[in-house]
Amino acid sequence: MYDALLSSFRLKHLQLKNRIVSTAHSPGYAEDGMPGLRYQLYHEEKAKGGIALTMFGGSSIISPDSPPSFGQLDTSTDRVIPYFNEFAERIHAHGAGLICQLTHVGRRTHWQSGYWLPVVAPSPIREPAHRSFPKMLEPADISRIIQDFGEAASRCQQGDLDGCEILVSGHLIGQFWTPLINKRHDHYGGSLDNRLRFGLEVLTEIRRRVGQEFIVGIRFSVDDMAEGGIQYDEALEITQRHVDSGLVDYLNIVCGNN
Repeated sequence: MYDALLSSFRLKHLQLKNRIVSTAHSPGYAEDGMPGLRYQLYHEEKAKGGIALTMFGGSSIISPDSPPSFGQLDTSTDRVIPYFNEFAERIHAHGAGLICQLTHVGRRTHWQSGYWLPVVAPSPIREPAHRSFPKMLEPADISRIIQDFGEAASRCQQGDLDGCEILVSGHLIGQFWTPLINKRHDHYGGSLDNRLRFGLEVLTEIRRRVGQEFIVGIRFSVDDMAEGGIQYDEALEITQRHVDSGLVDYLNIVCGNN
């Protein structure tokens, strides 16, 4: 009865021995923002047990103005690459794949951590959980963060990982997507085309940096489950546009909002 679950699956260049995957999360084992030995051993136990793919680095940060608020990894500098190399060798030895999740958290963090930089978002709307009043992103900020995404993805590739996953839902890209948070009147706000623009520019930059062979996926919500937010019909359009773009290799679907 488990034949389908235990059958192999090919994701681009990556031949998965079954269809059992551990999705990205943050266990709080980072050491100064790096995936040290404890972090790696946690995932190695899954690989030893026969899992085909383990994703790590839930909400790994890519920019200085996206400071960690719950022990995430820091992929914003080249310091992480040797850790990735060691991590990949450890997991690949058991025949499992390894993918890191990358994000800019936008308004979903504290300003009084990391470099104590202003929290940023598409619009200056307060975030309820961390209670931050974000600065509205300016064009220079947007360009810089797009480049930061590309550089972080490149570090994943240089670290011998099999791919990277971009976390959309609840974080900066998703904050651009949803009318609940994006109240802009420039070409990044209003219409669906405009709200999707930033995320597609991020994915375009990532592809420019890592090429077509590296696996790139996105994790996003198909229903904000809140009045005025993204609903299922619009999410279907968003999904189709990303499939048609050729920029992503898989979709990791969730529901709800932060």
